[in-house]
Amino acid sequence: MRITFVYLDLATDDPYYSGYFYHGIACLSAVLKKAGFQTNLIQLTKEISSAEFQARIKKLKPSLIAFSATSHVFSFVQKYAAIAKKITAAPIICGGVHATLCPEEVVSDKNIDMICRGEGEMAFLELCQKMEKGKFIGNIENIWVKKNGKIYKNRIRPVIKDLDTLPYPDREIFDYPNLNLEKKGIATFMPSRGCPFQCSFCCEYTFRRLYPNPQNYIRFRSPQSAITEIKETIKKHPFIKFVRFDDDLLFINIKWVKDFIEIYKKEVNLPFSADMRIDMASEELFTLLKEAGAHLFRFGVESGNDYILKEVLNKGITAEQTKKAFKLAKEKGIKAQAYNMVGVPYESAKEVLDTIKLNAQIEPEISVVSIFYPYRGTRLYEICLEKGFLKEENIRNIPKNYYSYSVLNLPTIRRQQIWFFYRYFYLLKLFYRLLYKNFYFPPLIFLIDKLLIFKYLPEIVKVTLEPFRRAVRLLKEKIHFKKAFDTEAIN
Repeated sequence: MRITFVYLDLATDDPYYSGYFYHGIACLSAVLKKAGFQTNLIQLTKEISSAEFQARIKKLKPSLIAFSATSHVFSFVQKYAAIAKKITAAPIICGGVHATLCPEEVVSDKNIDMICRGEGEMAFLELCQKMEKGKFIGNIENIWVKKNGKIYKNRIRPVIKDLDTLPYPDREIFDYPNLNLEKKGIATFMPSRGCPFQCSFCCEYTFRRLYPNPQNYIRFRSPQSAITEIKETIKKHPFIKFVRFDDDLLFINIKWVKDFIEIYKKEVNLPFSADMRIDMASEELFTLLKEAGAHLFRFGVESGNDYILKEVLNKGITAEQTKKAFKLAKEKGIKAQAYNMVGVPYESAKEVLDTIKLNAQIEPEISVVSIFYPYRGTRLYEICLEKGFLKEENIRNIPKNYYSYSVLNLPTIRRQQIWFFYRYFYLLKLFYRLLYKNFYFPPLIFLIDKLLIFKYLPEIVKVTLEPFRRAVRLLKEKIHFKKAFDTEAIN
């Protein structure tokens, strides 16, 4: 039996983007291969024609086609599922975040025969084993199946308690050496699963409540198991010179950290990066990680305004804590990256400026900014519906990524202003940094703030700068300007 995974990796229009290593599909493929099934992958970093996609399907001759969908790419899943259905009788299943949070929408698509909710390893394995033997598949936990006009909606099974029982993710199903990070010598790993926090913009809290054993939602591979995966990956792919941990909160358990770091220093000893919560910053933790090769921490700054952080995003942190975390990272010689959002409910232009100015003060190595989107299954999605910020016609008008546009109608800020601050975030950050360092004069900053929060400034800037931007675009095209989708700092 052959399973073809389809990964619509369409988050960017960057022509040089060559794809991301997706742990979800890699984990599923590893489990299936271990059980003797054949797996392959169609990874699209740009849209292709119907004929080309059908040609790939025909060549692979799948017994089952498996799409993974986020909210942003679900419309593309629908498109390519319909294209595949025209030339194959292979059933189509859709899993991933969107299928888990919006099962009714996904299963209602006429070209999707099944969906998988929650963790997929054991569910997919059971499905493939039963399909191969011709057994009834309408009673598999995590799987919804359409059959003979009926939808079998099965409950979600418990999370896998012991991650060490799982094989390591299958990197070979990808064009691994040529992926966007890997071709730079960076390999990504996820030795843990889950997050204990309840940020209102994140789906993790909702995921945890779906399982019958939520107390086991936060899990880690044993330190030695995590190290062995890294070592085996480096042995197979000696071009890897940098480790990137993609876990939500890998270093939340200090005992696990100490055990892991002790082995990591001896057996791996490569520089690494990781996501880090602001309120996890401590002298002890940063010292431990720096000694083991910590090169970069990616912090969820989100906002520079305490009201937005506490009352809207439920982050449990303050701007002052953010300043201290970045200061500590710098003192330890660790680079820091800041994730930021604009267009958050209840946010005005003033609060957005607070975020920009905070970035100017903390001086991150990299500032990443996105436009807020209310994902279903989050508290902020419910608030946006209740308050009328999200209109019915926009619920399924999902942008391609979180860099596109705002779908909200906020009374506190215009969409044009949200786009303006997103577009000029980096430039404004540098401008305020210059003001703070060289021309700190509160009355001047006050006047600049007033100018930037002027309601119709985006239109004025557009009319004024459009000819200049057009010239810059032409120049970039002429010299084949190259940009990187992921700005991981490894130098």
